Amino acid sequence: MLKRKIIILVLLSVLGACSKKDVPDTVKQFIDDGEKHPLVIILNGSSGGNLFASPQYRSILTQFNEHGLSVASIGYFGTKNTPSRPVKLSLDDIYDRIMVLAEDEKINRQCIALFGFSKGAELALLLGSHFDNIKQTVAIYPSHVSWNALRSPTSQPAWLLDGKPLDYIDAPLLSWNMLSGLFTKNYVEAFDSALSKASTAQIDNSRIPVENLQGPLFLVSAKSDEIWPSNRMALEIVEYLNEKGFSYSVEHIELEGGHFSYDRATEQKILMHLQNTMADGC
Repeated sequence: MLKRKIIILVLLSVLGACSKKDVPDTVKQFIDDGEKHPLVIILNGSSGGNLFASPQYRSILTQFNEHGLSVASIGYFGTKNTPSRPVKLSLDDIYDRIMVLAEDEKINRQCIALFGFSKGAELALLLGSHFDNIKQTVAIYPSHVSWNALRSPTSQPAWLLDGKPLDYIDAPLLSWNMLSGLFTKNYVEAFDSALSKASTAQIDNSRIPVENLQGPLFLVSAKSDEIWPSNRMALEIVEYLNEKGFSYSVEHIELEGGHFSYDRATEQKILMHLQNTMADGC
């Protein structure tokens, strides 16, 4: 009976998430001083929408500008003109939207960075690994593999590339490990279980090909992450890149807290990193 009630609650929440939010697809704040500046693209996590459409977060965009960086936050689902759920989202379409922004006369289109959080970090790593015009990637609470569409009650791919679904590791929405997280507020076991059950071939096929990144990588993970095992997955990325002889710099900050422990000090380190590596040209 309890499991049935939980499943009903989950399905209701999923159906509720299907209605599009009346928020803009893109929020941009470009430096307008007659010069061309690098562009940082911010990608939200699995909650969707566009966090920076809210005035309370605009000061964060200003901080990018203060470090010589133009910035745009793009929603990839749950906004006015994007899909309502993160199911079979086209990487090509998201990339095309980024390149339209980069055509602005205020932007140095040779200097594009991605800045993704959680599911958005997965997206940032995928985009950076498949499209050469991305010159830098910041992944906050990342994944080393592609995952299923997390808001779907059935197993479906989250991402498409060239119209074809990417292989993924499946952490089912209706598994007990995932459902119990509604009460414990901890979903890590669901993802750990999915990784442990996956074969070597499944992991290899789902692995994000980060060795193809065309510039530096900055990772932030949480040792006590309660959403998914970001620390374990970030360490997997670092180890994999070392094995591949990755030629660009890789930095990794391991926070002691949970999935929401990202703080001002970490933010400032990333902004300084981006300024030092991008503001004077890529």
